[in-house]
Amino acid sequence: MRDSCSKNEIISVMLNICTRVISLIFVVATLFDSASWSKEGIQGVIFIGVVSGLAFGLFYIKKNMTRMQTFLFYVLYFLILNVTLFAVSIKLDWIQKELASCLRMEMMFVLVFFGVCVLMYLVDFNEAKKINQKLKDRKNRLDTEQE
Repeated sequence: MRDSCSKNEIISVMLNICTRVISLIFVVATLFDSASWSKEGIQGVIFIGVVSGLAFGLFYIKKNMTRMQTFLFYVLYFLILNVTLFAVSIKLDWIQKELASCLRMEMMFVLVFFGVCVLMYLVDFNEAKKINQKLKDRKNRLDTEQE
């Protein structure tokens, strides 16, 4: 994280996480609740998105994590976001203090969480595919130049 490229990369990832979380929350909440959004509700969703981006950015700083460290990171990240969601949900009266309401909110949270993870995986996979194609093209070009 010493050079600006690393800082820019981390900021870019944090912004991507934030926008994906916000977008998926609106999509999932609309599908589940056909919600109409108040100003406070929109601010709550944006706050949850910002917290998710910042929390991921804090953990993104450490590169080359072991599998156990990565697993623990995702568990801690999941818990941070879950606590944030429920704090905002209670404050904005998105849920009632009953089990069914909490379970419904948790189900939407898990759907958004794994949706963002899948989107991140797909973007990373496509990026890796592009890099591999560039390497293959470069190798083919060098091979044809040597002939």
